[in-house]
Amino acid sequence: MTPPVSADVLPAEEKITVTINGVKYNVPTTFSEVSLATYVRRHLHLTGTKLMCREGGCGICTVHVAHPDASGQIVQRSINSCLCPILSCDGWEVTTVEGIGSQEKPHPVQQALTDHYGTQCGFCTPGWIMTMYSLLQNSSGRSLTKQQIENNMDGNYCRCTGYRPILDAFKTFAQDGVNANAAVCDLEDVGSKTCKTTGGPCHGKCADFRAGSPYVAALAMEAAMIAPPWYKPTTLDELYKKAEELAGKNVYYVVGHTGKGVYNDYPYDAYVDLKGIAALSGVTKTDKVLTIAANTPLTDVISTFNQTASTSGFKYLTTLAAIISKTAHTSVRNAGSWAGNLALKNQHHDFPSDTYTAFTMAGTQLMIGPENKLYSMEDFLTFDLKGKFILQAHFPTYSDDYVFRTYKIMPRATNAHALVEAGFRAKLDKGQQGQVVITERPALIFANINDEFVHAKATEDFLTGKNIADPQLLKGALTTLQNEVQPKEDPAEASVEYRRSLAVSLFYKFALELVGDLADARYKTAVGSLVRPVSSGSQSFETKQENWPITQAIPKLESMVQCTGEAKYISDIETEGILRAAFVLTTQANASIYRLDATAAMALPGVLRVITASDVPGKNVIGTPGRTPIMGEEILATTQSYYAGQPVAIVVAVSREMAEEGAKLVKVEYFNVQTPILTCLDAINSNSFHETKMKDINVGDAEVAVKNAAVSVEGSFEMGAQQHFHTETMVTVCYPTEDGMNVEAGTQFIDGTQSAIAQACGLGKNKINVTVKRNGGGFGAKGSRINIVAAAVGIAAFVMKRPVKMHQSLWDNFKLIGRRLPYLIKYKAGTDAAGKLAGIVLDVYGDCGYQPSASVIVNGLPNWIDNIYFSPAWKVRLHACKTNTPPNTHCRAPGSTEGIYMTEYVLQHLAYASGKNPVDLKRQNFLKNGDNLLEGATIKDCNIGPLTEQLMSSASYNDRAVAVDQFNKDNRWRKRGISVVPMRFAVHWRNGNYNCLVAIFHEGGTIAVTHGGIELGQGINTKVVQVIAYELGVEMSRIQVQPTMAITNANARGTYGSISTELVCLSAIECCRQLNDRLKPVKDANPNVKWEDLIETCYKQGIDLSARTWTNPKPEEPLVYNTYCAMCTEVEVDILTGESHVLRLDCLYDCGESISPYIDIGQVEGGTIMGLGYYMTEEVRFHPKTGQNLTFGTWKYKPPFAKDIPIDFRVALLKNAPNPSGVLRSKRNDSFHLTLMYIVELVVVFQYVVAPLVMQEPPLCATASVVFALRQAIQASRTEAGKNDWFPNDVPMTVERVQQYAQTQLADLVYKP
Repeated sequence: MTPPVSADVLPAEEKITVTINGVKYNVPTTFSEVSLATYVRRHLHLTGTKLMCREGGCGICTVHVAHPDASGQIVQRSINSCLCPILSCDGWEVTTVEGIGSQEKPHPVQQALTDHYGTQCGFCTPGWIMTMYSLLQNSSGRSLTKQQIENNMDGNYCRCTGYRPILDAFKTFAQDGVNANAAVCDLEDVGSKTCKTTGGPCHGKCADFRAGSPYVAALAMEAAMIAPPWYKPTTLDELYKKAEELAGKNVYYVVGHTGKGVYNDYPYDAYVDLKGIAALSGVTKTDKVLTIAANTPLTDVISTFNQTASTSGFKYLTTLAAIISKTAHTSVRNAGSWAGNLALKNQHHDFPSDTYTAFTMAGTQLMIGPENKLYSMEDFLTFDLKGKFILQAHFPTYSDDYVFRTYKIMPRATNAHALVEAGFRAKLDKGQQGQVVITERPALIFANINDEFVHAKATEDFLTGKNIADPQLLKGALTTLQNEVQPKEDPAEASVEYRRSLAVSLFYKFALELVGDLADARYKTAVGSLVRPVSSGSQSFETKQENWPITQAIPKLESMVQCTGEAKYISDIETEGILRAAFVLTTQANASIYRLDATAAMALPGVLRVITASDVPGKNVIGTPGRTPIMGEEILATTQSYYAGQPVAIVVAVSREMAEEGAKLVKVEYFNVQTPILTCLDAINSNSFHETKMKDINVGDAEVAVKNAAVSVEGSFEMGAQQHFHTETMVTVCYPTEDGMNVEAGTQFIDGTQSAIAQACGLGKNKINVTVKRNGGGFGAKGSRINIVAAAVGIAAFVMKRPVKMHQSLWDNFKLIGRRLPYLIKYKAGTDAAGKLAGIVLDVYGDCGYQPSASVIVNGLPNWIDNIYFSPAWKVRLHACKTNTPPNTHCRAPGSTEGIYMTEYVLQHLAYASGKNPVDLKRQNFLKNGDNLLEGATIKDCNIGPLTEQLMSSASYNDRAVAVDQFNKDNRWRKRGISVVPMRFAVHWRNGNYNCLVAIFHEGGTIAVTHGGIELGQGINTKVVQVIAYELGVEMSRIQVQPTMAITNANARGTYGSISTELVCLSAIECCRQLNDRLKPVKDANPNVKWEDLIETCYKQGIDLSARTWTNPKPEEPLVYNTYCAMCTEVEVDILTGESHVLRLDCLYDCGESISPYIDIGQVEGGTIMGLGYYMTEEVRFHPKTGQNLTFGTWKYKPPFAKDIPIDFRVALLKNAPNPSGVLRSKRNDSFHLTLMYIVELVVVFQYVVAPLVMQEPPLCATASVVFALRQAIQASRTEAGKNDWFPNDVPMTVERVQQYAQTQLADLVYKP
């Protein structure tokens, strides 16, 4: 390690100076490849700033910066610290989440988010805080609106909360908010004060600077040795000279450095920072030309365009601003320059640059130096930029008879690249009635068609001088364009058919705009794009003050420490001397491994060892037969690469970056390469199935029932995969000890992780001590798939005899870790003439990946498939497909999500075939008490009928359904749909083994608890504390939850299946019962004694103040109870593009009496938005030849963001609905037994405990309603086009699929019917 260097020693050209949270640091230029995020986290140990994607795609690493611009004015903005090199911050003031507040004195933004229960796992929270903080800093002296705040939140990702509470918290700072908090909305109070010394935000006091730099963790010597030089010219002449010196080298010219999030053309030989060159900054304007210098960030370009648009000739600039405003997100636009964006397009023609599209449409010219010549955008695309530099962009003026329009069609609302992008310009003559003549050659610009296609030249020629209002001319233009657009086939992109159709549709929209009132009013609504208003939400729940803190709505206990960045996660561990590990992953599926060559990796300074299967000290497998779910999976592949992304070696190095780079340098050679099996259909065609004991379900004779049914249907459909996309990727740290190993693992299942490490290292489980404080999300993946990471780290630590950490990159996480199972379903079903179900036949094929572990999910589908419907006959055949993909695994609501959707889909088809409203058909077939379920249990306490009626009433379903029909009659190209999905979620407590230990300490009477659950963001700690506080009669502030450890939670079940909170609370109650029994004699002797005095007296009397419980529920029937939910969803669809908005979503959920309503509402909202992602935007794609995951990062995989949530989002917890069979507020169930210290009388002990607590999963299942709402909208368009047949649909219902299912033909694109 290199020692810290004093500022007095380093010359100015070998260091930069940056102020972070008020403290100045001198950073040597050897840190040229260290990002700002890495610097603050690893070198300053400011771990509040998190890291996930390292692409600028998630916003988790957001920080605030203040620095002078070219004019000397202080600019304050949010940026992605993962993309920003620390050396790029010379002279900057950087503020991280730790710099604005603490638990003791939080910033108003931190307080607002806490008060609005806007955190769950909390890993993304600091990024949200800093995005809002930066907006406030940048808004000094002006008011903010709710729309501005919502627009600014376009780049921050959250998997847990559903976004609504975050947006609500931040909207309290808006002046137009109904509940605007004047106390915190005063921007002078919120943080607009400026430091007179630094020019950055004021921290309240100036730091006491000592001579030289404060101590920071040093850069690894090996990294310093190979660090590329960093240059910072201050004039163009210096730049040109430096470029000549570096000719032939791979040089990164730095302004915003955001392009690295898209293309990483590493390794670089040098970095040249352009920000100090004054000639590359500034804006000038004449009557004819607007000139913007190259270094201008996109944010300033947008602002300049909007301000200049009020000037004669420049009105069109608002159109350019609109499309550039859709580039990435706010923090990227704050840093990235327009010239950098274009340089990326020049180097990578496949890059869909919004800037290039906009500038080309506008006829912009670029000045390029050192020759200082002007080039058109078309010439620039093929221009060799080596040794050349973009200096300026020149924008001409246009008269008012020009029309401009841009379109960017994305897979989600924000922060996504274009599926297809278009920019149109036309000069019109409307002087002759009924005619709209395009008087000069128009500009029809497209992006993401193919690498070289920019202008639709043939169509431009066809239109020149023509009357676009002529219907035959329109037909000819559309035909010409359709023939001209030839998209490049790319398995990672939208289909050729969609992109061609979309390009044609976008031009048709433009044509409708040009002809205006000459087109039919029903058709004109296609002009432009869907406009999303500010979102809103409402929450309804019941609380009973007499039972507080039970039923009390309070923020999660960890909320504030998450908001201040003080919450520590395993990925935050940055111990000095810790080694880092990364997997070498295979790149070819279904191939034999010939050999590994680690020569290049071992030659990389900093790489210490490459570990292969032969180095494993124990067994090279994870999974213990009969115990953990994965059996016989190799940790490190030996002879066969079953899937692309399979670990084959472990690289251990002195830093994360070196380990990952070393892993890329290990060469893996293959032979006997076979075509990979990637889908269920592939598996069927190849007869590739796992040998598992799948049980077919037969009730009655379903085949005969369907055959004889009055109405029958038959078909098939597919359900896609879903990445868990937890914000904290897989992480484990192992510390070798004198007698074993201490482990901190991001696991949901301590026992399984303990077993995996012990087996891999050849040690007894008693020598492996696993500890978990919290996880940054889980969603099921960390129940089993963490174990391959944990075992690998254990092996590395054992072999190296040093602490080792592996924090997987998001890319490797996607490639290696399995996901939600994809399915193929073939079905037949029928009803009688009245609509009563006669029989259902299902053939279900579940893609388990290359391992059979996920077959347990497929085998469990009968628990969910019948949902809330009774059919007298069923035939369900289950098949576990074996594919060349990673072992798939549990993902939030596994089996239930898919099983419920399967039958809902079948009923939709039956309703369509019989001409019935789907809601009526569903209600006609609801289960009734006494009916038998498919899994064998008997239904009781079923309230789905009244609950559904209540939802339909509160959601005004009938009135809205009428309004939807009317809207569809009034609009040809905008259609709406509305759907209701009721559902039942079966709760099983099998193997629900959990420990709980409660300890009361004398000298104050404080209480500590450690329990068997893992805090994943679901609020398990808060609920346990609420229960203990109630049972012991103490304040919640007295209780502290300690980490979960193997020693205190031995042999316990993992935290998944939605039952952990419920059963852990059960354990906590029993602990409290034991303690209350011991305290009772002392308390009875002195009824008015204070709690702390009571405990002190008990301590002196030698009374045991600790209690432990082990739950082992053994119900006679596997099904303990059911919980019910109904959801109503309304959508609006742009039929021509496939884009859609969820206009309103109503959810009514029966959760009994909620222990903690804020937490439970958050679980409903979070599950709902994850469900919308599964059904609408999240698509996994593999390369058909190599089997590589093509959607392995934020660039291609698109979970919902804040503008994808329902515009009107209403959640209600059913009131006055105690669960008779749950843990809390429960009735006696004689078939229910607990193995505790003795049998508990539930009616007494759990008198005030509320159940069922199963919150995390059921609402996700009900989001299937969005699919059927989309179907209705699509069908309305198809019907209008004469297509009345049922159309099969797969999920997710992506933008592409929605548009393609509508089957709009060229002949449909007219001005009038």
